[in-house]
Amino acid sequence: MKKLSGTGMFLFIILFTSAGFGQSEEANYLRFDYVKVAPGQVQAYVEYMNSMWKPLYQQQVEEGKIDSWSLYRVFTPGGDGGKYNFVAITSAAGLNVFESLSPRDILMMDQRSRDQINNMMAKANELRTVMYTEFWKAINKIAEDAASPHSAKYMMVDYMLVAPGKDYDYQMLEDEVAKPIHQERKATDRMVGWELYSLITPGGQNYGYNFATGNFFDELEDVEYGFTEDVIKNALPGTDIPELFDTIFDTRRLVNSQIWELVYRVD
Repeated sequence: MKKLSGTGMFLFIILFTSAGFGQSEEANYLRFDYVKVAPGQVQAYVEYMNSMWKPLYQQQVEEGKIDSWSLYRVFTPGGDGGKYNFVAITSAAGLNVFESLSPRDILMMDQRSRDQINNMMAKANELRTVMYTEFWKAINKIAEDAASPHSAKYMMVDYMLVAPGKDYDYQMLEDEVAKPIHQERKATDRMVGWELYSLITPGGQNYGYNFATGNFFDELEDVEYGFTEDVIKNALPGTDIPELFDTIFDTRRLVNSQIWELVYRVD
């Protein structure tokens, strides 16, 4: 791997382990549920989630079972052709929490009758289809003590494919290069949060990606102000910028980038 001028950040990369590298003491585990709602049902789905399910997830937070629950509408890419148009993210302190946190489980915890549970699940299934589910771990973030995901209005998700054997290199790059740059963006009011996620399951190179970053904004216009030369120079004085981008491109491939808009959140 190339060394970035003025930083020396890659000299001792072998000394780091995934357990201790770039992770906050309070880990957040996240379940991403990718949801498809028919175009004619979007408003009904949003209202239904607000009236019926948001209070149930709020109760789970208040009881300490989960850290947060967020519902996002996929802002870009838009249109009817996407595989999903909503994403629900549930955050908890451990993977074991999700063993008993299906929608039906939550209804049972709320002591609904069997008929009520069946009717509510039938209504949910009428309005939406859960296309697939992923489990992630937040391994780095700007606000170390905050629950993931950040509560900003917009979440820009960048899905990354890191080649086998490059995990440490990539995590080092995010920790020593990307994070200071994002902190500079936050200091200049161009970003409100940033998080790094490692995919737990599904996995494998054939899946298409194994890491992701969450970039959080309150104003949509701030999305376009990324790794500009001025931001990089302020965050990492003396860095050889062309060499920096060569290193980034050698370490990971950006597979997909999407912008999601927060609809509801409880925490």
